[in-house]
Amino acid sequence: MEKPEQKLLLYKLSDRLFAAIQKNLQLERRQALLVKLGIDTVLNVIPKLIITIILALLLHELVPVLVFMGSFLVLRGFAYGRHLESDLLCTILTAVTFVGVPYLIQFTDGIPELFRFILCLLLTVPIGMFSPAVTRKNPIKSQSLKRALKHKAIITSLVFSFLQFLVSNNLGTIIVVSLLLVFTLTVPLKGGKSDEAENV
Repeated sequence: MEKPEQKLLLYKLSDRLFAAIQKNLQLERRQALLVKLGIDTVLNVIPKLIITIILALLLHELVPVLVFMGSFLVLRGFAYGRHLESDLLCTILTAVTFVGVPYLIQFTDGIPELFRFILCLLLTVPIGMFSPAVTRKNPIKSQSLKRALKHKAIITSLVFSFLQFLVSNNLGTIIVVSLLLVFTLTVPLKGGKSDEAENV
């Protein structure tokens, strides 16, 4: 778990950045909330990214790790989904997953192009259905924002479905696995609608 003083430091930094932005841009309430959420997300993600990139450099796997991390984070930004309650556990799992998956994939032949494309399309359907997967940590009340995020999640999934044709077999496989990971975090644990009480 993150130390209280570290969290306090992040909160203070977030508040100062937000105050500076709001002072210069005079944001409306909805825009201000989105900016604040964005600042908090970035400050929370930066330590995880640094650890992951250092591990990737040590294993000489920087490009595959960046492809995996980038495709996941872009789609996750629209699809939302579950989070772990422990920030420490999240950091460990993030580093292990983002570095471990590309590292293991390099020892395989990857997935054939056509099969990758079919998998991407199959994963796009539930991602589109359940995006954005609203959680207690990331609540969304605006229906128009939900629709916009849903459309962006579908379009992004389709873009990745075609993009995987343009890269090597292993990188294409990594893109498919990133969609699979988003799918896993987006689809409700129990049938039916995504439940905020079930999704931290």
